[in-house]
Amino acid sequence: MLCRLLTSPRIALLSACVVLAAACAPDSMRNIQAKGFNAYLDSLKTACPNMIMGSSNISDWLRTGGDSGDSNYVYWLDQTSRLYYRRISTKEYRDSVSAALGGKSDSPALDCIVHNLPPDRPTNPAGGKLL
Repeated sequence: MLCRLLTSPRIALLSACVVLAAACAPDSMRNIQAKGFNAYLDSLKTACPNMIMGSSNISDWLRTGGDSGDSNYVYWLDQTSRLYYRRISTKEYRDSVSAALGGKSDSPALDCIVHNLPPDRPTNPAGGKLL
């Protein structure tokens, strides 16, 4: 009976869903080769030690590595990755993050994140292309 369950179409469908979900993860979460982006995030720990947007403590996320089950953290990380890799403008970043986290687009946290962007950042993550 167990063998029959393991080979069922449901298991195949579930496996496909897991693979697709992993493919949709932000580049920073699935791309361990994103050394430049990870270094940028690490630099924010020192440069921006008290970043808070709405009820979200961005500095705490950076210190603890965040929680992939926290949709605000995942969204912030994805948008920050997009900003870092020049996929969205500074204005788009400010507007989207402030709307999602319940802050203001001219908050000190966003000012610090944007101000500390490396001028020579790449347009694609290392080891893969953006979707």
